[in-house]
Parts: sequence; structure tokens; C-alpha cells
Amino acid sequence: MKWLLEQVQFNSMMSMTASADLFNRFGVLLLSRGQPITATIRELLEKHEVYVWSRQNNKSDLTKQKKIFPKDIYTKLVGSLWSIYHDAKLIQPEHIEKTVSLVEAILKELKSQTIYFDSKQFNLSKFRQYDQGTFIHSINVALLTAVTGMNLGYRSRKLKNLILGALLHDLGKLRVPKEILNKPGNLTGQEFDLIKQHPCLGAEMLKNVRLLPGVIASVEEHHERWNVKGYPHGLTGSTIHLDAQIVAVTDVYEALTADRPYRQGIPPYQALEMIFAWSGRDFNPDVVQAFRQALILYPENSIVTLNTGEMGMVVAVNKQFPTRPVVRLLFDSNGRTLNKEVFVDLLQNLTCFIECVEFKEEAS
Repeated sequence: MKWLLEQVQFNSMMSMTASADLFNRFGVLLLSRGQPITATIRELLEKHEVYVWSRQNNKSDLTKQKKIFPKDIYTKLVGSLWSIYHDAKLIQPEHIEKTVSLVEAILKELKSQTIYFDSKQFNLSKFRQYDQGTFIHSINVALLTAVTGMNLGYRSRKLKNLILGALLHDLGKLRVPKEILNKPGNLTGQEFDLIKQHPCLGAEMLKNVRLLPGVIASVEEHHERWNVKGYPHGLTGSTIHLDAQIVAVTDVYEALTADRPYRQGIPPYQALEMIFAWSGRDFNPDVVQAFRQALILYPENSIVTLNTGEMGMVVAVNKQFPTRPVVRLLFDSNGRTLNKEVFVDLLQNLTCFIECVEFKEEAS
């Protein structure tokens, strides 16, 4: 069962009182059910696009609902990638075959569903044997890369190789001492220089394996930047392979939002706004646009907490401004249930923002 805003003809519904709650296209309440419609109110409403909540019960609609990426499959993906990395001194064809099986698992889940995921709710502490962040990060980047690539028209074998490159993009970090990867303080210049070698180290590890250029490029070029200020080769614009351009965006977003030994991850809305700010400078604008369409920060009906301490439910998301949904408040800042309908349009109220979101896993 799903509720959606459905546009209606104002005159077809109205008499002397409102027969239903009326909203604008952003989900903001215009007039409550049962309230009288005076001549002045009627004139104002006729100037708006008027919507009501409509219950969607069609089976075909249900199959298209957004759902969280299954926790059990996600955990298996991270575990499988850990074993592949852990066993790899030099990457052999069998390692690639195992990694391709992870690609197939990702594609299977993405095939008929629009997926969102929240890695912070998963307990993956058992993968600390080397550097758990590398494996969690690589899976998250692969998931984000997959949906971004699909928005850019990637299909079939091309999409599979894009995801494969995303899974392997940080392979070279196996050659970087874990003490540096997990260092809680600032890196020295020499340590940062070692970190910056991991794209070339990863490409070197893959030199004996037959892979398409896009896969190697994702490993070697994901730190190159649109404005020539990346590394290791200082490439610019379209000279950077498109696969690597996609991985670059998803890699930075995931890194910003993930907790690290030396800092706490920033909120998703803030990371996304930073990605927007770097569009055309660090990143290909077309890739950023596709990424924005792919990312579901606040799915409709998810429960969120605002910086004011109030809690509510997301009722509408403007695709052009996904960090600024409309929230229907359920509890005030003291945790008391609200007895009236209060809506906060974050696009209009710029002092408010979402501090955290509570995802609910739906049945398959």
C-alpha cells in the first residue's frame, strides 16, 4: 500500500467545505478537510495546482517501490570481497571470476527494484582483519556506481564492467601499510604520497589479467579530476575514461559520508551539496546530474529527525533539490505527539535540515 499526491481539479471536489485535505505539489497543506471555503479561499486555491493523497494499491505499482538493499546480500557481498582481496597477492583470473559473481549479485538486486541502502546500520565488525573500511567502501561505491551508470544509459556488458571497476578501484590499497590507511591523525607528506600511489599500484596488480580498458581506467584514473588537478597523471575532461569519471563521483560521496578513524562522516545532504558545488570543476556535470537522480537520500515515508529535534515523515521530494524534502512533523522537539498536521518545507525553511534518517527494510 502506498500513498501518493494526486492532482485534482479544484472545482470538481469543492462545495462549501473541503471534502479532503488539499496540498500543493510539494505536499504542503493548503486547506484541511472540513474547513469552510470562503470566496477568498476559493480564489486563492483556484490559482494553485491542487493535490490530494491518493492510495495506490495496484500490484504493478508495488513492484516498483523503492526498497532497501537487502542486508543479508549486502553482508555477503562485503565478506566475499574481503576474501578476494585477502587472498590476493597478485590478482589472478580466478579472483576476477569471483569478483564478477559479486557484480551479478548486485545486478540481480538492481534489475527490478530501485534500491537505496544505508551501510551504517549494518554490523560488519568481523571484517576488521585487514581494513574493513576498504571493503565496505568498495561495495558502497559499486552500488552507487551501478545506479549512476544506469542513469547514463549503461546496460549489459558495459554496465557489468563499470561495476567491476568500481569494486576493484581501491585494490592498490593492499600495497599501502594498514597503519597508514587507518592512521587516526593527519598524514605526513610522505605518507600521503604513499596513499597517492594506490591507483597505479592497483593497475599494476591487474596487468596479468585480461580486462577491458574501462575496468583498468576505473582503478587507475578514479582520482583524476575534470579540472586537471587530480592524480596520478593529471588528466583532464574527456581524456579521463567515463567509467573512471563515474567512480570518481561515487567514491568521493561515499568517502565523505563514511566514518573514518580520523573523522566522523558528514550528513548525506551536506555531502551531496558538496558534490553539486564541485560539478564542472572536479567532476563531469553530466555524471553529477546522473548521480543526483540515482541517489535516494530521503525516500518518501522514511522517518527523519530535524536539527530542531523534531521528528517527522518525508511526504514529498523535489527531484531538483533532493536534500530539501517536505516533512510532515509527527513529534515536537520534546518528543510529544503533534495533534495537528504541521508540514515543514525544507526548500523554504533553509535554517532546518535533516540530521538523521531511519530506514525501514521492506519485505521482498
